Order: sequence, then C-alpha cells, then structure tokens
Amino acid sequence: MNMNTESLKYFIEVAKVENFTEAAENLFTTQSVVSKHIIALEKKLNLQLFDRSRRKVQLTDQGRIVLKFAEKILSDYDDMVEELLEYGHYSKTVLSIGSIPVMAQYRIPDVVADFNKHYPSFSINVDEVEGHDLLDALGNREYELAFMRKESLDENKFSTISLRRDFFVAIVSTSHPLADRSEISLRELEGDNFLFLNKGTLLYSYCYELCQKVGFNPHIVHTGTRIENILELVANNMGVSLLMNEHVSYLNKENIKVIPFKETIFSHVALVHSKKMRLSIPALTFWNYIKKFEITPCDVPAD
Repeated sequence: MNMNTESLKYFIEVAKVENFTEAAENLFTTQSVVSKHIIALEKKLNLQLFDRSRRKVQLTDQGRIVLKFAEKILSDYDDMVEELLEYGHYSKTVLSIGSIPVMAQYRIPDVVADFNKHYPSFSINVDEVEGHDLLDALGNREYELAFMRKESLDENKFSTISLRRDFFVAIVSTSHPLADRSEISLRELEGDNFLFLNKGTLLYSYCYELCQKVGFNPHIVHTGTRIENILELVANNMGVSLLMNEHVSYLNKENIKVIPFKETIFSHVALVHSKKMRLSIPALTFWNYIKKFEITPCDVPAD
C-alpha cells in the first residue's frame, strides 16, 4: 500500500482540532484540500476515520488506531530526514529565497516558519525583491526559489506551486461618485487620476496593461513603494488606485471604499523555480514540503 505522508499530516491536524476548516487554516490551505487528503486516506485504508455527523468531527475507533501509528510514522520520517541531512553535511546550509515585498499579506512568513519547525537544521533567508528583479535573479541563479506572481512567468521556463489566489479591486475615497456601488467596470475609472506602485513592480505593468485592454491609458499622478501611502492619498481624494484585495484588507484603512470589478481579475502567488536549474537538497526539501499548501485552480484560499 502506498501511504502518502502528506495525507497523514492532514489527518493528524484534523484529529487534533476536530474541525476541517480550522485544520485548513492551521495548515495554510483550503478546506477542500484537507477533505481531499482525508478522503484519499480513507479509500486507501478502506475505513472511515471520522464521524462527520456532528459540528465537531470525531475520530472513529479505527481512526484512533490510525492516529497512534500515523504520529509515530511522521515522527520517524522527520527524524530520518534530519539525520540524513546532517550526514550529508547540509546542516549549515543557508537557503536563500526571493520574495515579492507583500509577504505578510499572503502569509509567506507563516509558511517559512512552519517549514523551520520541521527542519530546524536549515537556515533560511528570505529577501524582499521587486517582481521584475526577481525574474532576473532567478535567471542569474541568485535564488533557487522565489515567491512571486504566477501571471508574470513563462510556464515553459518555470515550475510553480500556487499558494494564494487574490483579485484586483478599485480603491476610491468614500466621497468618490462611485463609492456607493457594489461593483464597477474598470472602464468607468477612465477619467480619474491614478495612484500606482512604482514602475519597477510587476503590478505597475499589469495595472497599466489592464487599463489599456479596456480602452484607455491611465493618467498616473503618483507612483510609490508603500501601499499605505497610496491608500492615504486615495482617502484624501488625490486619485484612485488598482490594488490586490489582500493588500487592502491587511491594512484596513479608513475613509476609502474597496470596490470589486465586474470582470474579476485574478492573480496567483506561487513558489517558483527555473526548470533549467537542478535544485539543491535544501531547496528540493523546501519545494516538496511547500507542495502540501498548494491550491488547485478551483480552490479559494481560506481567509
């Protein structure tokens, strides 16, 4: 029987918190991903692990037996990996990873910290780098791995693990003529002044191209590196902005209105690496570990 250790991790977490949604949040993934792993494990074992008839799921008698051995299997597996890493002289290896600056909004520090708990032998540096520069850094092999937006990549050249899905929203002041609308079309902002992130960011290029696609060139009156400054300018009626929903939700700024677009425009944040580069043992270990957080195209990440 081919037993997937990742499925055991999901099973143990659900057993611990007795709730699929809470388990998904703790594992930085979605409820549907957790459910898929549990169902797959139940099919392999040909038994029911949880009683799902109550608000809090509870282990069945057979599930309690599986839990006892699952915890031992994972403990032995982690000990094996740790010992092999030390034997291979990887214990002092520093793994450098590039990341777009908005790490906190997408819970990237949580994911990295979770990895460090399981593999304390590794030393991990995560550098904040703008998207355009990240592409060059990956090409120049400055980083083996990077957290960045998937839309900016040629997927013939890069492998990806999608971690979070976000979408563009319009940011206007509460006194803007469109502020009472539940959704708008991007074209309705044609006559406004725009406040964008710097030209060195992928979001600048992406937002500019989005405006062009609907038929106008945005009149940009400000570019900057800090999203909170852009929101402050919007709140003071200096213009409007196009930002990702997670950016604005994280900062929770007053005197602005966040309006979704009728034409939903998604963006995926992913862990990526160049297909031309053979990953080192530390990078490959990190890559394989992060796979458990991957979302499928139909999944919506937990808040």
